[in-house]
Amino acid sequence: MLEFEKKSPKNRWLELAPMIDVVFLLLIFFMLTSIYAKPMLPVSLPEAETATVQEEPDITIGITRSGEISLNTKSITLDKLQEELAELLSVRRDKNMRLIADKEVNFGLVITVMDIAKKSGADNIAVVTEKIQE
Repeated sequence: MLEFEKKSPKNRWLELAPMIDVVFLLLIFFMLTSIYAKPMLPVSLPEAETATVQEEPDITIGITRSGEISLNTKSITLDKLQEELAELLSVRRDKNMRLIADKEVNFGLVITVMDIAKKSGADNIAVVTEKIQE
């Protein structure tokens, strides 16, 4: 009976270099994409039939259902809003901003925030809504 030699593989271990390369590439990819992702506020937007898509201004004021106010995703009190917003608007050529408010928010708070924005120097305040799906 013929006996064949059993060939043993040269390397009995897994090559780690290609796996490490792939892991580092994935890590770099997710780091770069997370930089450009804009965090969204947990709000339920009201709907409007005449809603239009506009360019996103850099300044965003958000009001959550519980009445918490944020300026560019940074939590802020109503007292400090005018001061911070005036500082942001003073260095900008365009004085545009957008307001994202949950549909359950007290309308008086929305008007107060819009009034503070106008006092701070905002020219255009875009109120963000969702377009009704037909």
